[in-house]
Amino acid sequence: MNQKAGNRTSPGVLALLLVLLVFLIWTIFRHSARFHPVPVGGTDLASLPGDLARSVLRLFAAYFISLVFAYVYGLLTALTRWGEKILLPLLDILQSIPVLGFFPAVIFLLIHLFRNPLEGVELASVILIATSMAWNMAFAVFESIRTAPVEYKELLDGMQAPGWLRLVYFLVPVTIPKMVYNSILSWAQGWYFLIACEMISMGSVHYRLRGLGSFLVVSTSSGKILDALAGIVLLVVTVVLMDFFLFRPVVVWSQRFSIDQSASLAGETRSVFREWLMESDVLALPRRLLSSSLTAGMAGLYALLRRLPKTFPAGPDGHGRGMFRWVSPVLGMVSLFLLSILGYSGVESMKRALASGVPWDGLSELPLDMIYSMLRLLAGYLLSLCWTVPVAWYVFVHPRLMRTVMPVAQVMASVPATALFPFIIVLVVRTTHSMNLASILLLLSGMQWYLLFNLLAGAGTFPNELREAALTMGVRGRLFLRKIFLPFLFPSIVTGSITAFGGGWNALIVSEYVVYDQKNYSVRGIGAFLDKVTYGSGNEILIVVSLLMLTVVVVTLNRFFWTPLYERVTSRYGLDG
Repeated sequence: MNQKAGNRTSPGVLALLLVLLVFLIWTIFRHSARFHPVPVGGTDLASLPGDLARSVLRLFAAYFISLVFAYVYGLLTALTRWGEKILLPLLDILQSIPVLGFFPAVIFLLIHLFRNPLEGVELASVILIATSMAWNMAFAVFESIRTAPVEYKELLDGMQAPGWLRLVYFLVPVTIPKMVYNSILSWAQGWYFLIACEMISMGSVHYRLRGLGSFLVVSTSSGKILDALAGIVLLVVTVVLMDFFLFRPVVVWSQRFSIDQSASLAGETRSVFREWLMESDVLALPRRLLSSSLTAGMAGLYALLRRLPKTFPAGPDGHGRGMFRWVSPVLGMVSLFLLSILGYSGVESMKRALASGVPWDGLSELPLDMIYSMLRLLAGYLLSLCWTVPVAWYVFVHPRLMRTVMPVAQVMASVPATALFPFIIVLVVRTTHSMNLASILLLLSGMQWYLLFNLLAGAGTFPNELREAALTMGVRGRLFLRKIFLPFLFPSIVTGSITAFGGGWNALIVSEYVVYDQKNYSVRGIGAFLDKVTYGSGNEILIVVSLLMLTVVVVTLNRFFWTPLYERVTSRYGLDG
C-alpha cells in the first residue's frame, strides 16, 4: 500500500481519531453487553454443499458492499482537501482493527434491530466479512487516482470537463486494473476470515450461522479431521472454479484499462473460458442481445448524465476535487452531530465502567503480550521473505509460470488458518511440543501471500526496455539479480511488507489461541489475549484497551517506520526517482 507514503497527517489528528474510536468502541460494548444470546443453526457433513452455497452468497453480498464503500470512500479520500488529513488515517486505523474488534458493533447495531434474530445475524456476518475486504479495495481506488498520469488530468482540465465526465471516463476506468487485482486479494481475505464471521461471539453472546466457515471450526474443534479435510477440499475446488470462470476473465478484461502496456509480463494472462465465450457460435445471439442491452443502457445513462449541471469544475490542484465541494459541509455537519452524541455517550459509559472496577491484573499483562506477538510476527515475516523473493525471481525468469503460480497462490491464500489447525497440531505441537512454532506457521498463512502477490505484481511490471538494455550491456545472472532486479523490486517488497504485517496483526487472533479436539492450545500474546477476553469474559475494559494498544502500535509503526522506509526506497530505486 504505497499510498501510505504520502500520508502527512499530523499526530494531533491521529490522536483525535484514536480517542473518538475509543469512545465508539466503548459505547457499543457497554450497550451490546445488555443483550442475551440467540442460538442459530447447526452443521453436519450432509449439508456441506448447502453450507458452501450460503457462504458464497455471503461473500458476494459482502463484496458488493465493499465495492460501493471502496469507490465512495476512495474517491472522497483522493479528491477532497480533507481526504488525506482525516479519511486516509482513519482508513489506516480501521484496517488495523482485527475482525473481533467489530463484533460488538454488529451485535449492537445490526442483530438487535431485527425482530427475527436470524436476519440480523445474517446481515452482521455479511458486514463482518466486508470489514476484511473493504479497506484493501478503498486503498486501491485512492492509490490509482493519486498515481494516475498528470497528462490525463491536464487534458480534462483543458477541456473543462464536467465532474460526471471525469468520473465516467477517467476516475473509474483508471482504478479498474488495481481494483480487480485487489478484489482477488479481498476475496482471499474473505475466505480466510469466513470462520470468524460465521461464529459471532462476545462474552455470553454466541451466534453460529450455517456455512462453510462454521462447519470447519466445528469439525476442527471436535477433532473430526476427515470432515475438516472434506471442507478444505470443497473450498479449494470452489476457489479454483471461481478463478477459472470469474476472476481470470475479469483480469483479462481489465488489461484494456492498463495505462502501462510495456510491462514484461503484460499480456501473459489469458482466459480460455472468456475466449470461448467471445468466439462460440452458440453464444453469438446472447452476446448480441447483451451487447445491445448494455449499449442502450449506457446511452440512457449518458443522456441522463448530460442533463446534470455542469458546475463541477476541477479543484485548484487539477485532481477534480471540486466535484465533491458540496459534500464537505454536509458531511462536516453530520459528523459533528454524531461525534457530539458519541463523545457524550462514551464519557458516560466509561464513568460507569470505571466505577465497577478496573481489572489491573489483566491490563498489566498487555505490554509483554504485545512484545511476544511482535516477535512472532517478525519471525513469520522473515520466513515469508525467504521463499517469496526467490519465487518472484523464478517467475520473472520464466514468465509463463505466472499463469500457474497466481491461481495456486490464490487458492492457498483462501484456505482459512483454522482449517489448518488439525494438521498443525498433529504435525507440529504433538511432535515438537512447541505451540510457539505452530503459532508462527499459522501466522505465515496470513502474511506470506501478501508478500508473494506484491512481489509477483512488481516483477510483472518490469519494463522490457530495461531488461533489453541490461542484456545488451552483458548484465546477466546473479549480477542482473543483485544490481537491477532486486533494486527494482525494493518498492514492491516494502509495499508487500506493509500489507503482510497488516494481515499478520489480524491473523494473530487465529494463530495464538487454537481449539482442537475439545482442547485449548495457546501461547502468550495480544491475539490470545483478545480471543480469551472476547469469547470468554467479555470484559469491555480489557477488550477496548487491548484494541487501542494494537491500533496505536500499528499506526506508530506505519508512520515512523514503514512510511519513511517506503519514501526512501521509492526515491532511490523508483524508475521516476
